[in-house]
Amino acid sequence: MTQLYLVDDDQAVLDSLTWMLNGLGYQPQGFLSADNFLKQVDIHSEGIAILDVQMPGMDGSALLSHLTKSQSPIAVIMLSGHGNIAMAVQAIQKGALDFLEKPVDGDKLVNLLEQANLQTKLNVQRKTERDLLSCKLATLTARELEVMEKVLEGKLNKVIAAELNIAQRTLELHRQKVMQKMQVSNVAELAFLMGKNVE
Repeated sequence: MTQLYLVDDDQAVLDSLTWMLNGLGYQPQGFLSADNFLKQVDIHSEGIAILDVQMPGMDGSALLSHLTKSQSPIAVIMLSGHGNIAMAVQAIQKGALDFLEKPVDGDKLVNLLEQANLQTKLNVQRKTERDLLSCKLATLTARELEVMEKVLEGKLNKVIAAELNIAQRTLELHRQKVMQKMQVSNVAELAFLMGKNVE
């Protein structure tokens, strides 16, 4: 089961949430501050974090921003004792899965945890794909990158050759190399590979 983290500066809230989640079959790990969470958790592994919005020091919103900037695959659910619509919208724009008000509705939380579990696995998969793409792109020479960009623009070989001031045969060799290094067999596959990783 995916690791579940609770971050809330109120011990009573941590205790009641832990008790509720234990009853649902989860074994959450609780933290009283964002700093403790960041010191003890590998944010580059899959996981689910339920974050309190208002905490002293780094609050839940700042922690969510930090996780997003770090490209962490952890799926985040925000929690607040006095949330408002603007706060909820802001949290979701920053990448949170949802925004819950305290006291937490158990049924809603169960559904959200199922979604979060899928989300974190998908995030890990996307990160692996992005890393793999970066490795492939790193093998291309500057000229091959130029050729790839122009191929993706849909230009014909003779047009690209003229623009780059090289013989058409040389261009075809570069194009072949691009396909080999990117491990695709045609332009459609190349476009799909590049497009999918832009999301």
